[in-house]
Amino acid sequence: MMVLLVLGCVILALFLVGLIRVGVQVEYAQSTFVLVLRVGPVRITLFPRKARQKKTPRKRPARRSKPVKQKKQKQAAQPEGEPDIPTFLRELLPVVLDAAGQLRRNIRIDNLDLAVRVASSDPAKAAVRYGRLSGAAGMLWPLVEQNFKVKAWRIRIWVDFTTNRPDVTLKLAATLTIGQALSLGVGTAVRLLPILSKLRAGRQKAGQETQKEAV
Repeated sequence: MMVLLVLGCVILALFLVGLIRVGVQVEYAQSTFVLVLRVGPVRITLFPRKARQKKTPRKRPARRSKPVKQKKQKQAAQPEGEPDIPTFLRELLPVVLDAAGQLRRNIRIDNLDLAVRVASSDPAKAAVRYGRLSGAAGMLWPLVEQNFKVKAWRIRIWVDFTTNRPDVTLKLAATLTIGQALSLGVGTAVRLLPILSKLRAGRQKAGQETQKEAV
């Protein structure tokens, strides 16, 4: 009974840990860029980092370095039996594309807030830029909704004739659960292992053939 209770607690703990969301948060405003790593409720600022106080290094007496004789290395020819790299890439590409597709489907955009202020000294140019940006946003946003899960979003584009300085403000938070990340990583590793094993076996075979020729 105790064993089943402990096992149940471990499974429940793993399940709860798997539900924790991890991701990144990006903020851009007035030429200032901030990148934050999110692990559940924890926030870790990756950029910009706080400047550390540099310690003045102690001066050490200079040591005379002895001249090092450089040995001439012969360029070894590519051994026969070397695995075909294009074939390896053809096998690897579908796995990478499938993993990218699964990652895209698992990522959730928790918040997207984009504010663009169009401004110019020429009102006609400002109106043209506003039309182009509005049209681009109208074409691109449906693609975002088709490829990602979007929880909350707001996009604002407007024209300001009182200034000639355009401005862009962006707040973006994208996450996925630890369980989704582990599932994707394990599944991709299982598919990659046979391909990498085949490549390693081809290299070992090529090396053995090269040693036989040298003997």
